[in-house]
Amino acid sequence: MKNVIKIIVSDIKRLSTNVVAMVVIIGLTVIPSLYAWFNILSNWDPYGESATTNLQVAVASSDEGIMIGSVELNVGDIIISNLKENTTIGWVFTDTAQDAVNGVYSGDYYAALVIDEEFSSNMISFLSGDIENPIITYYENEKKNAIAPKITAKVKTTIEREVDHAFVSTVAESLLKGGEYFATLDEEGNITGAGINKLEQLDSDLNGMITILDSYIALMDSTESISEAGEAITDSADTITELAGTMAEESQGKAAGVKDDVEQSKKNVDRKVENLNEKLSAVDSDVNTLNEKVAGLSLDVNVDYEQMQQSVEKIQEMWGTDQDGIYQLLLNVDAPDTEEGALAKDAITEYANVLNELISGLDEDVTDIQSATTKGEEDFNTAKEALVNNVAGILACTKNIRGQYSSLSSVGQEAIDAGSKAVEEVEKLINYNATSIDLVADNLDNYAVIMEQSKDSLVKSRDEAVEMESQLAALIAEIKAIGQNEAYQKVMELLQSDPDLLSDFISSPVDISDEYIYPVENNGSMTAPFYIVLSIWVGALIMSTILKTTVKDTTGMDNLKNWQCFLGRYFTTFVIGQIQTIITVLGAFLFVGIQCEHPFYFWMACAWTSLIYSLLLYSFTYSFGNVGEALSVVLMVIQVAGAGGTFPIEVLPKVFQVLYKFMPFNYSMNALRECIAGFYENTYRNCMLILIIYGVIAVFIGVTLYHPFKILNEKIESSKEKSGILI
Repeated sequence: MKNVIKIIVSDIKRLSTNVVAMVVIIGLTVIPSLYAWFNILSNWDPYGESATTNLQVAVASSDEGIMIGSVELNVGDIIISNLKENTTIGWVFTDTAQDAVNGVYSGDYYAALVIDEEFSSNMISFLSGDIENPIITYYENEKKNAIAPKITAKVKTTIEREVDHAFVSTVAESLLKGGEYFATLDEEGNITGAGINKLEQLDSDLNGMITILDSYIALMDSTESISEAGEAITDSADTITELAGTMAEESQGKAAGVKDDVEQSKKNVDRKVENLNEKLSAVDSDVNTLNEKVAGLSLDVNVDYEQMQQSVEKIQEMWGTDQDGIYQLLLNVDAPDTEEGALAKDAITEYANVLNELISGLDEDVTDIQSATTKGEEDFNTAKEALVNNVAGILACTKNIRGQYSSLSSVGQEAIDAGSKAVEEVEKLINYNATSIDLVADNLDNYAVIMEQSKDSLVKSRDEAVEMESQLAALIAEIKAIGQNEAYQKVMELLQSDPDLLSDFISSPVDISDEYIYPVENNGSMTAPFYIVLSIWVGALIMSTILKTTVKDTTGMDNLKNWQCFLGRYFTTFVIGQIQTIITVLGAFLFVGIQCEHPFYFWMACAWTSLIYSLLLYSFTYSFGNVGEALSVVLMVIQVAGAGGTFPIEVLPKVFQVLYKFMPFNYSMNALRECIAGFYENTYRNCMLILIIYGVIAVFIGVTLYHPFKILNEKIESSKEKSGILI
């Protein structure tokens, strides 16, 4: 062990006294960290909206639209309008489809979307039965960048989904709104109820028709009697005409009188409202005067309490409880026989009773103030406050009464207006023209001609009507049976629900709820394990290439063993590797700002990884020389390609899926991922333990295989020197 320590001390002295060596060592500690930091930053958030908006995708619509009735529909313009509000991609809206396609060929745009000329007409082609799928052509420049097409390809799926959603939503909404119309056709609640009513009315009309036809057939045998009856009816019609004329004249006169009565009632209501408002205003005026006097009350001021008492008596006299007093007028207020009228009258009565109590107690309040002037300031202020509160209550009640009475007057006015309108309608109804009866009489005169029709035709018509009525009755029974069907009831419930809500559900029935397990804030933090592990390997590779592994100066070292040389010279590599690691980790936290749930364990995993990688690559170079350096590069290339740092291992070729389990990158990255996003059971511990295997392999290679490969390494070195070119 003494020899190991002597080698370490010797290396430290040589490095500390050589300026060039120190500069190289400083570079070795910084360069790998820069590699990790800048790669993480370049991958920080390439799929975020702030980044993807810089990817230009051209959009052009050649849709000519279509006329549906008098309405023009252009789905292409609707898509363009919606995309202008979408900020996930850098949309470029060109004037023509050719401009968009040419931009993709030239590399100005990563992709282009061109809406077909017949897009709108094909969208609704299902209505004609000749279905044509609407087409949006997607052009993509895959030469410009390897990843960009994968990002812009999502645009194609997004637009297809939005168009499908809009189409299904519109169709579903239209159908459901139509169903809603049938489901709420009339007061019966659905089309079945309305249809049964119409059919039953038709059935009744057919029965009436059959009865009339039976009468005609019976009357055919007594044409003469019918003719005489027609003459009698004509005479009666003349009498009815004269009577109708007289009735119309009398009704018009009475209608005018009723209108006058309605107008007079309106005027009476207006006078009552005006009279009550005047009396309430007079009360308010006297109460306000009293309020001003009360406000000026003070022990230091002489007050004429007799005059104040007279003001109170005046208010009480106007309020009065006799027949002409305001109180009685309010209690006996006329209210329309409606719910609104009853509520308003109850409110007026309640306010009137409260106001009656307040006004009745005014004289007592004045007496209390007068007697309190001899008791002290506190009693005086208490009595004054009681009078002030009562006065405020009176003013509030009168204000509320006015509001309620105004409401009552409004309700009454509506009732009067309705009555006046009803009178006008009655006047229209009774003001008919007697010529209508004359027309009936003329038709009766022609009944004799009708009776001359063929009796056989009447019998045939009557039989057809009976058959029709029988079939109609059966149809009504079947429809009523449908209305009781449970499935039909469910359809009606569906049609009576919200069409907009159902159309949204049909067009998009599944709502995805995102639940992130071990969430990571950004893509940079996700890729950090790969680039940090790779930088540690690169740092170890550079050290194994630059630093010498053989110990040539053995002065003062007795019985030097190979394993002592191996461990003694490795110490320098170990220290530099740990400095590289701490700089890289601190920069990732403080400069780059990656997410990390467990920073301390993150550093431990990186430090442990640096120990294992530097030991492994050092042993390659120590035992195999230049062949070991080449082997280190090959292992790095294989792990960069197949360790699952950028793509899931499952999508890589089979050979990488097999080698993946043997790659140290795998376990180092998984340990760092545990620290970044959160621990799961013993994953972190297991990864750290597995890395020990590579450390054991490294020691075995360095200690055991050095001598077997020593002769080969010497020959390789000799050949390199003879070349005059290789170092």
